[in-house]
Amino acid sequence: MNKKIPIPSIERLCAMYQLIELLEKNGMEKVSSTELGRHLGVNANSIRKDISYLGEIGNCRAGYSLRKLRGYLIDNLEINRKRRSCIIGLGRLGNAILEYDRLFQSGFGIVAGFDSNINKIETIQTNVPLYPANEISIIVKREKIELGMLAVPAHAATESAKRLVDGGIIGIVNFSLAVIQPHPGVFVRNIDLVGELRIVSILSMLSKENILQT
Repeated sequence: MNKKIPIPSIERLCAMYQLIELLEKNGMEKVSSTELGRHLGVNANSIRKDISYLGEIGNCRAGYSLRKLRGYLIDNLEINRKRRSCIIGLGRLGNAILEYDRLFQSGFGIVAGFDSNINKIETIQTNVPLYPANEISIIVKREKIELGMLAVPAHAATESAKRLVDGGIIGIVNFSLAVIQPHPGVFVRNIDLVGELRIVSILSMLSKENILQT
């Protein structure tokens, strides 16, 4: 895997992989950098630069072979590698994530769920093993879980993240309102749904007024 790929490029390459799957399902075999850029909201030069991190992929003037490009993405980003994951916080969002089939289909199978409310754990019907939150570190280590998702209240996020780190987690997706700081060897993505909606709202307003810089 090329470890020198910038984070923004990794984000676009992951979005590109998802787009390629959709285009192939629609019967397409080739796609140009201009078409990829149009779908992903960036210019063709950025697309070509992103793809260049994957190595020499051949002449792209006639368009990229979707099958070949998908193969390069898989080989360079290890997209098909299966990762064991867990969810902390079993409220409405946590329950929805717990039963989200696409995670399993994409190789991010949830192998454990955690909550501080023992009564809640006993009433949830799921095939995923559920545990009290104070066992996070033990279970993460025992089950060799690599990725954790936080769907807990803000006041519980920092302690939950610490338990994940103590268990040997390598990546955290945080859906709580708290901002979790990265730890050595642990990559953190803080996802704020309201914040994302706010950004989209502002961008759409600026675009409408023709003052958005691209």
